[in-house]
Amino acid sequence: MKFVIRAGGVGTRLWPYSRQDRPKQFHPMVGDRSMLQVASDRIRPIAGPEDLHVSTGSSHVSLVKTQLPELGEERIIVEPALRNTGPAVALECILLETRYPGCTVASLGSDHHIGKPEEFCRLLQVAESALETHPETLFTIGVKPDRPETGFGYIKKGEVISTVNGEPVYGVGAFEEKPEVRVAAGYVDSGNYLWNSNMFVWKARTMLSLFEELVPEIHDRLVRIGRAVGTSEEQSVIEREYPQMPEVAIDNAVIEKANQVATLEAEIEWSDIGSWAALSDVLETDENGNLFSGEVIGIDSRNVTAFGTKGKLIALVDVENLVIVDTPDALLICPRESAQKVREVVKILGESKDKGRYI
Repeated sequence: MKFVIRAGGVGTRLWPYSRQDRPKQFHPMVGDRSMLQVASDRIRPIAGPEDLHVSTGSSHVSLVKTQLPELGEERIIVEPALRNTGPAVALECILLETRYPGCTVASLGSDHHIGKPEEFCRLLQVAESALETHPETLFTIGVKPDRPETGFGYIKKGEVISTVNGEPVYGVGAFEEKPEVRVAAGYVDSGNYLWNSNMFVWKARTMLSLFEELVPEIHDRLVRIGRAVGTSEEQSVIEREYPQMPEVAIDNAVIEKANQVATLEAEIEWSDIGSWAALSDVLETDENGNLFSGEVIGIDSRNVTAFGTKGKLIALVDVENLVIVDTPDALLICPRESAQKVREVVKILGESKDKGRYI
């Protein structure tokens, strides 16, 4: 099995800490290792040195090399432009299938917290084994929810289609977008829904066939890239074809439309570190629910996430349910329940006259 850690995103919801020149996956959000390094560490027990790959944007290759010097340049998949996860997955599949015909690919995120890495690795191996008898199936890792969550997508479990190494494999009944609180609570109470972790295991050639069927405008360019793999023109062809692919998420492009999709139910203490509010799910808070980093004093303040810069004090008095992030050139303040909307700030900044100055 080949492992690809997707590290090409910008992490706009963690602005102003996450910026274009150093997105969140290259920061140590939990502990002293960056999220990319942690993502690599947790699959080391089952991924040989030659099996680990990282997919990232061209402007972040140097960061990958610095943080994972053992990786080697040949196992860095370079995305010439930001085109979302659809083209990113397509590129990793055509490169790996051409280099390793018939390979299984575990396509994994770089910005997740997983408190039970051993169980996570076990489930990846279960999916690999399941592909021996279900090679045309796309496998997702679905996380058993422990609360109603409106910031995640959901997977509806179908019937058990097989049992592999004692683990039930469920067909997928439906994919549901981020729901409102009432609907999310119903999902959790039913026991029939899982959080969509956006981590997958599949045969590369199966995914390429689905691109041919469902997204021909991407597949046509993949064919040209595949012909160039291993030649002196490989990089130039990728740089020409990849930016012309439509910008689309892999879920919308392929997975939600595919006929054979299965899920494994995971209890792995998973959290998507996608927003400032989500950090309190994985980091220890004080007795008042506060999460402080840097020089912060809180007086009668509750459920506040505050990240400060060295040498500058943040003093909080009688405030609740806020996110406060102070960096040398930008200050963010918002209600915790609005943390998902931080990406809208980045969008506005990107359209301003000072485009690029703060993002």
